[in-house]
Amino acid sequence: MLSEAEGLADLGLWQDAWEALEAFPAEERATPAALRVRLRCCPGVGAWEIGEHLAATLREGKEADRETAAGFYHALAVFHAKAGNRDAAEVAIKCAVDAWADIRVALIEDPVLGEEIF
Repeated sequence: MLSEAEGLADLGLWQDAWEALEAFPAEERATPAALRVRLRCCPGVGAWEIGEHLAATLREGKEADRETAAGFYHALAVFHAKAGNRDAAEVAIKCAVDAWADIRVALIEDPVLGEEIF
């Protein structure tokens, strides 16, 4: 069942993946693997606040959890940069690097962040 939600997320079908996750029993929705899929969906469905809560949880987990959290924070930084919220974008960048240091290159090479932040 999780593979269906992951596949939908891989295709960028964020709302469909979100809804597939909602069909899971509560205990399955709370697994790290399911939380990673939900977190990947958050930017696509505009669930920024939920994403911040999930990312804060996952950034303390295993490497796959931390990498997913960093990816969310990267998207959040871009969201804030596009909205002209430089301070919030900088906080999101710091959170991304704190979660998973290997994201630095992607952050620096991001055209939106490069124009607005770096």
